[in-house]
Amino acid sequence: MRFAGAAILALAISIAARAAPTPAPPGELFDRSHDRILKRATLTSRGRTHGEVRLIERGSVRVVQTLLYSQLLRRVVSEIGVREHANWPADREGHEASERYLAALDRAERAIPPASDRGADAQRRRALLIEFAVSKSAQGVGLLAPEVEKREGDLVIEAARLIEAIELPREFVQRDMRLIAEEHFAIEPAELARLLAPPGAADEGRANAEDTVGVEP
Repeated sequence: MRFAGAAILALAISIAARAAPTPAPPGELFDRSHDRILKRATLTSRGRTHGEVRLIERGSVRVVQTLLYSQLLRRVVSEIGVREHANWPADREGHEASERYLAALDRAERAIPPASDRGADAQRRRALLIEFAVSKSAQGVGLLAPEVEKREGDLVIEAARLIEAIELPREFVQRDMRLIAEEHFAIEPAELARLLAPPGAADEGRANAEDTVGVEP
């Protein structure tokens, strides 16, 4: 009887371990010390500015970074959810990965402290950093709490604390990177594929450029 109980406990632990998200390797994918911004675009919605979208070269890692800096952070995160549901419907492979990403995004938004109701405009804004990152051998999504300053009209990230990093299927990460970039940058597909492909992954870049199936964000 005691043996049966131990076996059941071991099985339960094994199932829970398989169900839990596998952390992505933050040291490789989310080390911002070598960042070089290739492209940047202002993120707007309903006539208001809510941050920036950036294409970043991070050594051997390629990143699509969304910096949310808004008084309406919760609403902006909800709009991201609407686009994700359109791009990854329930009958499409990748839907489960999208749901995991959105659950992590919701947790991260709730972890950002409330903004002050008084003071300067910057004090009323909340900041959240979303990074889709891919290297030749790894991929993942990082959610970070950044310290943001505005200098001469530009948003500058002084520091960023990693809230959560999750490893997701490569196809999902690469396709979402492409869809985000296509929405905010006017770049030819071949050039975009080149910018998003990490060194040594040219074949993946070409496949990414040829993937035109799906709903536009």
